Amino acid sequence: MNKKKIRLFVDIGMVVLLPLLMAYSLIGEQFHEIVGTVMFLLFILHLIQNRRWIAAIPKGRYNARRTFQTILDLLLLVFMVLQPVSGILMSKHLYTFIRVPGVSSLMRQIHMALAHWGFVLMSVHAGTHLQPVFRKLRKKTGAVKIGTVVISASVCLYGAYAFVKRQLISYLFLRTMFVFFDFSESRALFLLDYLAMMILFAGLGLLVTWGLTNRAERFA
Repeated sequence: MNKKKIRLFVDIGMVVLLPLLMAYSLIGEQFHEIVGTVMFLLFILHLIQNRRWIAAIPKGRYNARRTFQTILDLLLLVFMVLQPVSGILMSKHLYTFIRVPGVSSLMRQIHMALAHWGFVLMSVHAGTHLQPVFRKLRKKTGAVKIGTVVISASVCLYGAYAFVKRQLISYLFLRTMFVFFDFSESRALFLLDYLAMMILFAGLGLLVTWGLTNRAERFA
């Protein structure tokens, strides 16, 4: 398997696992810990694959687009490191040999906030790398272009509805200390809601990056 295929495998794997992680109680605590561990390992691989970008952070000029992407990626890096640490400290299955007395309740609150912020940041991060796809779409004409735009806009609108319905604002800013799960609803519907939200935030990331790129080109 060549490097491009491995990179694609890692990226697709993280995209698939992200909504599963958000399903926490619906998939079971033990499975959640397993999926979280796999996600962190894929994230480490992702960092290794992008080590040149990390080494280049202090080098070169910074325009608005590069500044935005660098801040976003560094924030995501912090969240993606702290999230598994908080999860390990409250583990009930895989990491019970690591115990710090009296921190479980605090770690649960921190983990909940980190999980939802990580979900948003990772989705936006994915969108910042979709410009090649966006350029190809802009070159299309007729029904293909219109259909793609209509479908994408519809999914994003549903993602905004799901964001409100799933009360993510409350979880992001710890307005509530517990995540509500309706165990009577379909798991497929839950995952589709989070997939729609991922597409919404990826779309926002794409639009911001595209706007900053155009701005840089106009003033170059």
